[in-house]
Amino acid sequence: MVTTPTRRSFPALYVAFALMFILLVGQLFNMQVLQGSSYQTDAVKNRERTVRTDAIRGIIYDRSGQKLVVNNPSYSIAVTPADLPDIQCGIGKMTGSKVFEQLAATLATSDVIALTPSKLPAEKMVEVANLLSVPLQVNKNILLTSMQDIMGKWSTSTRMFLLRQDVPVAAGETLKAELDQMPGISIYNSLEYNFITRFDACYEPIVVARGVDYTTGIQAEVTKLRGVSVISEPVRAYQNSAYFSHLLGYVGPISQDQYDQNKAAYRPDDKVGQVGLEASLEDQLRGQKGEAEYTVNSDLQIVNQISSTAPITGNNVSLTVDASLQISVTQALQKGLDVAKVKAGVAIVMSVTDGQVLSMVSLASYDNNLFSSGISQADYDTLNGDPTLPMFDRAISGAYPPGSTYKMITASAALQEGVVQPDTTVYCPGYISVPFTLNEAQRNPYYDWRQAGQGTINVVQALTVSSDVFFYIMAGPHQQDRILHNDDGTDTITWTRYYVPGAAKPTEFNGLGIDRLHKYAQAFGLGVKTGIDLPSEVSGLAPDPAWKISSDPQSPWSLGDTLVSAIGQGYDLVTPLQLVNVTAAVANGGTLYKPQLVLNVTDSSGKVVQGYKPEVIRQVPVSPENLALVRQGMYNVVSDKKGTAYPKINVPGVQVAGKTGTAEFGDPIAVKDGKEVRRAHAWFTAFAPYDNPQIAVVVLLEGGQESLEGSTYAVPVANEILNDYFQLKK
Repeated sequence: MVTTPTRRSFPALYVAFALMFILLVGQLFNMQVLQGSSYQTDAVKNRERTVRTDAIRGIIYDRSGQKLVVNNPSYSIAVTPADLPDIQCGIGKMTGSKVFEQLAATLATSDVIALTPSKLPAEKMVEVANLLSVPLQVNKNILLTSMQDIMGKWSTSTRMFLLRQDVPVAAGETLKAELDQMPGISIYNSLEYNFITRFDACYEPIVVARGVDYTTGIQAEVTKLRGVSVISEPVRAYQNSAYFSHLLGYVGPISQDQYDQNKAAYRPDDKVGQVGLEASLEDQLRGQKGEAEYTVNSDLQIVNQISSTAPITGNNVSLTVDASLQISVTQALQKGLDVAKVKAGVAIVMSVTDGQVLSMVSLASYDNNLFSSGISQADYDTLNGDPTLPMFDRAISGAYPPGSTYKMITASAALQEGVVQPDTTVYCPGYISVPFTLNEAQRNPYYDWRQAGQGTINVVQALTVSSDVFFYIMAGPHQQDRILHNDDGTDTITWTRYYVPGAAKPTEFNGLGIDRLHKYAQAFGLGVKTGIDLPSEVSGLAPDPAWKISSDPQSPWSLGDTLVSAIGQGYDLVTPLQLVNVTAAVANGGTLYKPQLVLNVTDSSGKVVQGYKPEVIRQVPVSPENLALVRQGMYNVVSDKKGTAYPKINVPGVQVAGKTGTAEFGDPIAVKDGKEVRRAHAWFTAFAPYDNPQIAVVVLLEGGQESLEGSTYAVPVANEILNDYFQLKK
């Protein structure tokens, strides 16, 4: 019997095939119809490459058209990630290319040591810092971030921070063995480190080495390393760099934060202004990048250029500064420092009629060309370890007690508030004594700088001889001191008071008090930034009771604090720029201008895109008549035989007015004639001509372990500057 085979049925299999077919058709429909345009765009991207081209940075000139910074040709090595044969750029594999080993051998580069904070346990911080000679605490002007700053602010960050650069390759190999078990520490060939940290897009060339010697660059190109190219990059060249470094600043590699804030304008391997005018004028100077679009073949090699947009050159900037005057001011200040045997000082020349800064010098200084192509570790360590802090701009970032130069403000306030009249006289012995609140017999002495006293003087004469006692009396407030309960049941109110030597009875104060004195200090611009076109300006300090109680709740404001504030001691702090601005306001009749450094901005064709316009901060609340009295006192400082600057100012054909200052600070260093001697800064501030003021000048010689007198050390520097200015003007 023959049987017929039974035909099996596989319905589930048929359904599966049907579903697979439907899915396949659906995916094809999705790819070809719904996402067709997207894939087409990706295909175009795979065969087209867009490369941004750098703009030339703008030039900076002085007020007469002399170039202060230019762009010199330089050669750099760039690596394009997508062109490297042994990394997978698109999926994030960015390390280990043999190209960097070969390129490093050609260029004889060094290693760098980097830290990823999130991977390093906090308890290992000191060990790593000691091993790598990385500072835990450093001054604020360092180039590289300290370990303490990294671990304090970025402890959870996955970013890499550069700890050491220019590490010899042999030393790097040794450290690799020592750091093998240390998490978070990486040692890279410097070229690969630059490549990793500056990566942004697979098709964008990344600069891995700058300032390459031309022949070396050609040699690297000849090796035909895939992905490597030699490009021409302009490098900033600062003329007479030591004279202008604090003003101009420098450009350096863009930081991660700077890049994150403006990715549309920058690439991760760009250089940007880091300090000085290079930083504050970055938007004007940098220009606008161009773009070039290319077709590439299957080997990612460029076949032809499709289109291009030319970069726009950065704007040029002309400064208010006179280069010749800047050089002569620097030389005069350096001579004064040498005479005083100190290392640091400031000199500023400003126009009193509009706030233009004609010269601004801070010493010690440095060569900002060191940063143009990337500063070496050795040069950085030298700058960072220099005790004179050459990268610290004392003109705007240094805050100092003003000493007797502050008496311009105290005199203005006392006259305006009616505390003193032009003909009011005060007897100034060598000191006054102020009783303690609860003990009349116990008194604090407040000395005049001239222990023999100044005699009977008015406000103009007080400025001339710089009497301390006169201004103590002008500042002491008439306020209730305490209430005494008498035996007969009555009360006696006592008021703030002082004793002159030999007097049996006290004299009550009837002066400004700190609230009014503080008001005028603020009106003259103390305690706030001037707003000059430079980063890193500090505000100084115009102290008052509210400030003191907030900073030290256990020590409220005292009468003694008021008295010493009146002569520019105590807690008062000013920058040299603030003080020259005060002098300019006194000279011009009370207009406080914003100091300015930019005269105009022009595009590459010479068209002015931003002109100079004086900016008035405010009119100080002091009458022209009272300011005239202050100016008279300042004129006598220079011209009267009793003046503290007489006869050290001599400018042929020009009358000068000024005010000396000796600003004490720190602990006593000696005792002389029963009086403690402290270290002191030397000040002199002046304006000229007296009858038609044009410029204001301030000179500061920073005291180290010395007690410098303004009349002895600062006045001769100002005399030379004034002579140079008026001679140059002729």
